[in-house]
Amino acid sequence: MVAGSKRTAADAGLFPPALKAGQTVLNTTKPLPKPHSPQRQPSPFVDMQTARSADPAQDSKVGEDEGDWLVAESRSSRKKRRKVQHDPEGQPSIAFLDTRPARIQLKALQELVLYLLADGAAPSWLAIKNARRIEKVVVLMIPGLDRELLEKSDLLASASTAGGTGPDTGHSRSIESANVSSTSIPSLDESDAPDVDIPSEEELTRRLLQHVFEVKAPGDSRANRVHSPLQGMLIAPLPETKDEGGKDERFFQSARTSIATFVHTAEELREAEYPIHHAAFTDAKDAQLERDRREQTSQSASAGWVDTNVSVSQPRIPSTFRSEDAVTQGLQPYAVDCEMVLTDDDKSSLARISVVDWHGKTVLDKYVKPALPIKNYFTQYSGITPRHLEDVTTTLEDIQRSLLELLGPDSILLGHSLESDLNALKLTHPFIIDTSIIYPHPRGLPLRSSLKFLANRYLKREIQKQGLNGHDSVEDARAVLDLVRLKCEKGPRWGTLDANGESIFRRIGRSVRPDGSGKLRETAIVEYGTPERGFGRDATYKIACENDDEIVQGVLRAAHGGDTSPDMPADSTTHPADEIPAGGVDFIWSRLRDLEAVRGWNNLPQSSTTSTTGEASTSNNTETTTNAVDDPSTDSTSTTTSNSADLHAAASLTLTRLRTLFASLPPRTLLVAYSGTSDMRPVLHMQQLHAQYRREFKVKKWDELSVQWTDVEEQKLRLAVDRARKGVGLLALR
Repeated sequence: MVAGSKRTAADAGLFPPALKAGQTVLNTTKPLPKPHSPQRQPSPFVDMQTARSADPAQDSKVGEDEGDWLVAESRSSRKKRRKVQHDPEGQPSIAFLDTRPARIQLKALQELVLYLLADGAAPSWLAIKNARRIEKVVVLMIPGLDRELLEKSDLLASASTAGGTGPDTGHSRSIESANVSSTSIPSLDESDAPDVDIPSEEELTRRLLQHVFEVKAPGDSRANRVHSPLQGMLIAPLPETKDEGGKDERFFQSARTSIATFVHTAEELREAEYPIHHAAFTDAKDAQLERDRREQTSQSASAGWVDTNVSVSQPRIPSTFRSEDAVTQGLQPYAVDCEMVLTDDDKSSLARISVVDWHGKTVLDKYVKPALPIKNYFTQYSGITPRHLEDVTTTLEDIQRSLLELLGPDSILLGHSLESDLNALKLTHPFIIDTSIIYPHPRGLPLRSSLKFLANRYLKREIQKQGLNGHDSVEDARAVLDLVRLKCEKGPRWGTLDANGESIFRRIGRSVRPDGSGKLRETAIVEYGTPERGFGRDATYKIACENDDEIVQGVLRAAHGGDTSPDMPADSTTHPADEIPAGGVDFIWSRLRDLEAVRGWNNLPQSSTTSTTGEASTSNNTETTTNAVDDPSTDSTSTTTSNSADLHAAASLTLTRLRTLFASLPPRTLLVAYSGTSDMRPVLHMQQLHAQYRREFKVKKWDELSVQWTDVEEQKLRLAVDRARKGVGLLALR
């Protein structure tokens, strides 16, 4: 074994300013080639199961946390593989090596994409022949897809007839019912490679299911955490540099950026466990799901909550703002910090609120009298003492009225872990910037850096030095304000270079196409809602969609490029001058969401612990809900709101879309599909119980706790996390 011949498989695997109007492409009224009915196929997992049973020792190692699976190759084996891979006259192909893994890490798929389109290292688990002749990569995330569904070969057999029978998910129409025409998507016989035979329907299905494997989502089993599968694919590590200074790729350049760029999407807020204002959603079904969740968790008007009077999904920039005000663009940012005390209902109640405007002026700073008697002032944290609240008559309702008058469609709330302040205020607002998110922790959510740490590192300022006297909410609010101002002056990458890497769209966009044209590669994101925000900011093209059928259309439009259709709708936001060039882009990321919705995986679990009104659940209720994850092998579909017929129809329709997409992609395109995680609801439920236990443990006696947390519950959480991290993926070369 020579030095360097051993590779860790776990190791193999934000943003320009405002989006230009022409970069958002929304024209999804073009048809899909209608797939023919495929024949029944054997399970794609037969080979995988055989491989695992042949080598149980390998199966026990592969797919564990970072650093525990090693693949060793001899020097002759590596030379042979490289020789086979480089044949400039041959067609590309992919195949698992003899040491085919039982499962791989999600970041291995990311590194595969970076190897094909950028500067990543060759994968050690996959043999790729003529890799440089693979021209495009399409990555499709399909939450809700799992191994069990793919093992049901009758789903693909019935996929071509499932178009009109899918359940109503609120997202998509059936493909057959879409009002489209077929002029813009090239047919399968319009290939630009005349030496490539047109595959039959059976061959397309065989290719689609030939390379199926288990994918382990990012996470930390030791800490019982599951990390975001979106971030796991779309945030790439910064490439290593050869020079010691590391200035070629890591050299930082300031980029003054509008504050609106940093407003969090509804998905980012959900991941950070925020109560979300209905206007933050661009999809009516998602907004209704959040309303239902808030009603169930006593975060609605019936429990004293208020929503700001905003009905738009993006901050409304005044048409008369001054050109020199490029950062705020006339918007009104307010930094907020609250201090809380513990009341008799064992809940944190608002005791002080401070609000400062963009110029650092204090516009609101008041002490608040809680409605219930105070049990603990937490002076060492809040700075509140009985003397501060002696003559206070201001109530929570008074503060809510003041904030409702202050905040409007042009207002942005700034804060640090602001969800706790909003819970104390019982208020939601759609436009949020959280410094614990825009300055991410090196290990990502749910971990967050403290405000004290961020102020010291980036502002060179010492805050919260009062010791036993507690925090000063005005000081904390100004620290938040200055961190956001600094971020706007420096740009989206400031404060993230040592944390989560860079956007995969940015990294691929720096690479030159290998066709000799000297042009840089182009990318696209095809996503629900507003893809120009969040992970898609760095994509060359952003294609906004409203349902899964439009997702498929958008991916094909980005892959083929060009638009010569004469029947473009008059209300389309696509402008001919800004169309994707003929030939399409090099990299596309997208997501299908219907299957996830039918399975109920996008619904947060109902809280079985103490509600915000202070009514604790009984021990019997807690025991019942905790035992819901006793058996990690329990089929997650049994807990969804859909019946088996709906699930079968939705799975068949999703596979129809997947197969139609694959059949219509340009030749020499690699399709990478992955599910992300399994059902996260058992994990979230156990985490809710643990959080409730930690809150109560601080203020209650052991025998008064409504939730117990012992080794039994810890093991249940660990099993739920391990199961949630087991996903499925496939590779298919068109």
